[in-house]
Parts: sequence; C-alpha cells; structure tokens
Amino acid sequence: MKKSLIICILCSMLCAPAFCQEEDHMSDKDRVALTAIVLDDNIPAGAHKQLVNKMTQIAAKSGCAATSNSRFIITCSADILTKDITPTAPPQHAYTVALNFYVGDGVEGRLFSSYTIECKGVGQTPDKAYINALKNVRVNDPGFKAMCDKGKKEIIAYYNTHCDMIISDARAMVKRHEFTNAIDLLNSIPEVCESCYLKANDESVIAYQAWQDDVCNMALTKAQSAWATRDAQAAAAALEFVPAEGACVEQANALKNEIATRLDAKEREEWEFKMKQYEDAKAERKAEREARLAAQAHQAEMQAQVQQTEREMLRETLRAATNAVATNEVVAAAAQPVKVTYQVKGKWFK
Repeated sequence: MKKSLIICILCSMLCAPAFCQEEDHMSDKDRVALTAIVLDDNIPAGAHKQLVNKMTQIAAKSGCAATSNSRFIITCSADILTKDITPTAPPQHAYTVALNFYVGDGVEGRLFSSYTIECKGVGQTPDKAYINALKNVRVNDPGFKAMCDKGKKEIIAYYNTHCDMIISDARAMVKRHEFTNAIDLLNSIPEVCESCYLKANDESVIAYQAWQDDVCNMALTKAQSAWATRDAQAAAAALEFVPAEGACVEQANALKNEIATRLDAKEREEWEFKMKQYEDAKAERKAEREARLAAQAHQAEMQAQVQQTEREMLRETLRAATNAVATNEVVAAAAQPVKVTYQVKGKWFK
C-alpha cells in the first residue's frame, strides 16, 4: 500500500498520471468476477486447494475479482508429461506436469482463452510431487494476464449483450421469492458495463425492498396467528423480525398497540418488557450498523463501497429473518443462495 502511494506521488510530481490511472483501472472499475474451480478429476484431491489458491491469485493479479458463485470461471486441467522414480534413498517421485489454464463460461461450457505452462515437482508420494510442481507456478507470468484480459473482454461483451435478459431473469426470481439468487445475479454485472450496471443497481434496490416486504408480511402473519390464540409471547417474537422499511410496518405497530391494550396488568408488564427488549436490540443493531458504515466510509473514497457494505448487512439481516419467520421449507430455502451448476467437464470446453 505504501509502495503504491509513493509511486503515485512520484507520478504526480513527474506529470505522468497514466501509471497511476492504470493502478486504479486494475483495482476497481474494470474488475469482472471469476470463480476459481478445479473440474479435472485427474488432479489429486490433495492438490485442489493449492491450485484454487494459485488461480485466485492469477485472477487478482490480472484485475479480476474472486467470487465463489460466478458463471465465469478460471479452471485448470493437467497432463503428466513425465513420471520418474529418482535413484535416491529413499526414492522420490519426479513429475513433469503440463498445466492447462482456461477462462470461460462454465455454464455454457464456452472457452474464452487459455494458457499452458510446464512445471516439475519431486515428492515422497505422487500427490506430493504434484503439489510441489504447483508451487512452481508463477502467478505474475505475463501469459496469465494475457489470458485473463482476453477472457475479460468476452465476459464484458456477454453482459452488454445479455443485459435485458439478465434483468428479466432477476425479476422472475424476485416473483418466485428467490431474493438471494436475484441479488447475486444483479451483483454479478461489472461496473465497467456502465449502462447495464446502473440498471442492475436500480433493480437490486427493488429486489431488496421486495424482500423486506416479504419478510414483513410473513412476520406479521405469524404474529397475527399467534395473537389469535392469545399467545402474546409468540406474537412478540414474530414482530421482532418486522423490517423497519417493510410495507406492513404500520399494521405491525397497530397489532402491537392492540395487544398491549387487551392484556391484563401482569401480561402488559411482560409485554412492555418484551417490546423494550425489542426496541433496545433494534437500536443496538442500528448503532452497530452506523458504526460499521462510518468505518467503511472512513476507509473508502467511493460511496458505492459504503452502499455495498450496507446492502451486505441488510442481506444478512433479511436472510436470518426469512429463516426465522418462514412458514414452510420452500420459503426458508429461498433465502439461501443456489450454487451454479457447471457444464464444463474435465479439461474440455466446447
């Protein structure tokens, strides 16, 4: 960080801003998301984690954001070129491995770009020889950057071409109460696709509001059902999950007042204590949220980063609330993200 700051200061002093602009370019606006994943069954399981870490570093070095659930992937297959036993005591396994790296659309199985390197490794077991070969992968190899840059162009073209379809798919997910999946889809659009990114940002605000309204209605319905049997404690527990910006807040407040006026003295005391706990917890969450946002704002120069942090906190709150007040497993499951199913098998792209 200090090194980058010094370089940028020198740039400004020498009236050569292009270098610093390139740093900004690589770190923010032009990032596209890639999932690093091993899909080749021939690669030993013990080497998967190390290989995923290498691919994540390669993506980051090339100005891509790492994510766990993108349709666009960086993956690798391996071919063992030589396999020898060393004449040592004890004998060692010596491997020469060709590592074939790919960037592409993992859902459609479309290849965008590739790069192959050879690595050698020696170890007491075949797996250790494999792992030691992976240690020799240089993530700053210019070939990796060229591969990722070519892939990024294809990914950006995909979003620019399919923007309306992506927005339409997200809206359909919202109608099916698949809020997490809709938000993930909208958030996948990189900022460099400016027009589509702005549309997706507006649509994600709508998706969050629909989610809050859904949680609000579920919590209110649960509270009303509890109060119908005069179970004030269960009603209070449900009302705790009514979002502050949910569509049914006024109805929820009216129910609180109705319950309070119909309780006897002892029950009212318990109810008021429960509501006080609820209000205190809400105020505490609000203070914690504002503190985290203030810290983020202090560290970030871009308002978008603060907004992203705020939405992540809202997302976690709504996910917990959905699971707490959902009346069936289908609705509860809607709060959980669905993993992308990749069509790429082994080393082959279409």
